[in-house]
Amino acid sequence: MYFRALMLSGCVALAGCQSTEIIEQVPVAQHAQQVSVISELQAVKMKLPSSAIVDITSQSQVLNFGNIDSPVAVFELPADRGEFALTITSMIDDTAFVPRAIIVDKNGKEIENYGKENFEYTKPRLNLGNRLVAENDFFPPVGLDSVYLIVYTDKSELGGYTDVIHPARLDAEGRGNYLPEVKDIPIPNGMTGKIEVSIDRVGFFSIGSSNSEPAAVPAAAKTVESVQPETQTYYHNAIKAAVKADDIPKALSLLDEAKALGIKGAQEVFVKAVNSK
Repeated sequence: MYFRALMLSGCVALAGCQSTEIIEQVPVAQHAQQVSVISELQAVKMKLPSSAIVDITSQSQVLNFGNIDSPVAVFELPADRGEFALTITSMIDDTAFVPRAIIVDKNGKEIENYGKENFEYTKPRLNLGNRLVAENDFFPPVGLDSVYLIVYTDKSELGGYTDVIHPARLDAEGRGNYLPEVKDIPIPNGMTGKIEVSIDRVGFFSIGSSNSEPAAVPAAAKTVESVQPETQTYYHNAIKAAVKADDIPKALSLLDEAKALGIKGAQEVFVKAVNSK
């Protein structure tokens, strides 16, 4: 036990060490259910940073809402922790679940929309297979505690195919060769699949998402190199909103995050907001 603890402590000090990704496998419902109201959906609650996998099967919940009529994977994402990086992955097996995704509030109001064009085919790498991946930075609206990410597909995809690289050509490329005569393999699209969602702080240590290359980050790098204006505006507004709502612990938490990110003026905004009450 002492040796293990010593090794873990050593990893913290070394630039090349990375925290182990924890995958949550979510069991599906016993019986498929048709849902037309967002608040009735079963969602996987996520914290920042984390990663979760949901199997979409014939027994999964089906959402009939707006232009969505599909089995869905639903994730509750934190909206009071600032900007974060969001990665959505649909893993291709015998069939391909061609994803779309929306982010909504608890009333079903749309905040973000990711179409089919946002998901790019990614070749197998190490222990990862063929997959469709979308990577985005998400700025939660001020005043919300959480939002819901809904991953779905469209019935128009049925009967179509998703091309994946032939294993022989993948092996040849890995050896620095090229086999133009070996064609891609068409995988039939379907209404079932496996969806992975990963969220992480922008500019901080990677949580080891299965969709990204390991990044060597200096241990001393505790802040991002540059702060986007949108991020600064978000924290300033969020701190003021928390103080106005008499939620001082939340305001202080946001202030600590802002300082860690190197956001200028956060302390002044907090003091001014407190003094103006």
